Amino acid sequence: MTDAEHDGDEPLGMADAMMIRGEQLRMLRLMADRDEVEREAEASASAGVGSHHDVRAVNDCSSETSNAGSIIEGTDEYEILPTGCKMLNYDSFLRHQRYYDDLKHVDYQYIDYGKLHGGRLIIEQRKSLGKGGICWDAAFILAEHMIANEMDWNSNVGENNEVLVPRLLELGAGTGLAGYLIAKGCVRDAHVITTDLPELLPLMKNNLDLNFASIGCVCEDRRYLKEKFVDDATNISRRGTAEAKVLRWGEQTDYDGAPYDVVFAADVVASLYDPVRLAHTFYDLCGPNSKVFLSYKRRLDEPHKMFEDELKRLFQFVETIKPMSRNKNPGVNIIKAEGRCKDVLQS
Repeated sequence: MTDAEHDGDEPLGMADAMMIRGEQLRMLRLMADRDEVEREAEASASAGVGSHHDVRAVNDCSSETSNAGSIIEGTDEYEILPTGCKMLNYDSFLRHQRYYDDLKHVDYQYIDYGKLHGGRLIIEQRKSLGKGGICWDAAFILAEHMIANEMDWNSNVGENNEVLVPRLLELGAGTGLAGYLIAKGCVRDAHVITTDLPELLPLMKNNLDLNFASIGCVCEDRRYLKEKFVDDATNISRRGTAEAKVLRWGEQTDYDGAPYDVVFAADVVASLYDPVRLAHTFYDLCGPNSKVFLSYKRRLDEPHKMFEDELKRLFQFVETIKPMSRNKNPGVNIIKAEGRCKDVLQS
């Protein structure tokens, strides 16, 4: 069902379309207000143990390094890159985890997630792109959960007992963090396709090239990072299986390649306009044996309930499970769905 079709086959009138758009904007404002209240509460709670913006520069490539040996407990460590941009050492955050507000790391242009089976993962952020341009706890948590439970979705064999490489598609990938982390973190082969709106495709492709391509980078910082880690046993440019492309929810022309073995998304429900259309997108991209994974941070009950109710109508098995991740953000949950119902959306 497209945006122009609702009850019956009558197209939306101008007034109806404006009312729907107004409701979407109202939801976004409420979500933003809820985020702001949460950030203020967390900042107040952390006041007794110091500012949650405590940081320590390490390995500053533009000046002599000081205090290189010790680790200061409860601080975020970062490196200053050639252009002056900062790169967060994500492990330093995982060691203390004193705060979980969504915008805690937006002032770092790069985040180093460390070494994985397929090499180091470094993700570029662009806060100028809005929520889609930053890294979310829910993306990291979902990726680590799927890696920890890899045999749940990556154990298919063919008729001759050959191992089948699963195709995974990520909706609303933004920076590509979840998808690229899964591609580099899995023990067995898997091919991951990250997708989002056209305005986010350049960022996804930049992170794809930085982490998977062997070609050089034009950007000074990315060129420096490739050269810095070239001698690692598992270096940043080790070849992997991932790609990036545009996919708009509800646009059937963007669904080429479906069905996929796994369809997943991280925190897209937090900023969705139309939870029912999102559930339909999962359904349209899945086959009878596909699995769905979705991480989310509950902010507004109404859109989440609408999404979960529709998902339960479209899939036989839907459950909320406890995440398995080093990031212990208590607000993040994971939904797993499988058993696609046949022809539910057929008119």
